[in-house]
Amino acid sequence: MYSYAPTIPVCQLDNDGYFVDLTNAYLDPLENNGRYLIPRLCIQAEQPESKKGFIAQWTGDNWQYIEDHRGETVYSKETGEVVAIDEPGILPATVTTMPCPDFYHQWSEKANSWVEKADAAQLRLQNKRNTAGTLSRMQMLSQLEISLGKNKQALVEAAENAMSGIELIKIRNYILETQSFALENELWWNFLTNILQIQQDNVFEMWAEARTI
Repeated sequence: MYSYAPTIPVCQLDNDGYFVDLTNAYLDPLENNGRYLIPRLCIQAEQPESKKGFIAQWTGDNWQYIEDHRGETVYSKETGEVVAIDEPGILPATVTTMPCPDFYHQWSEKANSWVEKADAAQLRLQNKRNTAGTLSRMQMLSQLEISLGKNKQALVEAAENAMSGIELIKIRNYILETQSFALENELWWNFLTNILQIQQDNVFEMWAEARTI
């Protein structure tokens, strides 16, 4: 009597026909003709070759190899954020494997890389202003008097000599009434850089020094 192996190896697939692993099919105990009970989503076929970056998919007749980028870190060309790859296949044209250096860069199809935005310098300056924090009334006015020799009244006079209308009213009230000064305030920034004509780098240096007061 012929003796059959109790199990045979079979290839386990997922719902899309992609190879998962080898498993066993067991000999049917109710038959005596070598019939095996093939588990669901399994096929009798040679185990596919392992290829880095690819996954094997059963076509019904043979194995085909599909690019597989699952688990890789890729980035949106639009936002620079990490994008999750959940399905096998070629990478979408909307992503890249190159990380975006920072917010000041954007993707260029022509250069096939991240390039600095045209307004990067302006964006960096705005970010520096936004993150500078605030100074108390005493800190700001004392520092201006130390650095420029201008007290509160001199600042108001400088505004009155260079400005008019609603802008003058706003900056005069800001100087006379505000309890905290901020470089992200457009009116105050323009007053420092355009009216008092303090260089941008010097504004930040002066701001840092005022924190020690």
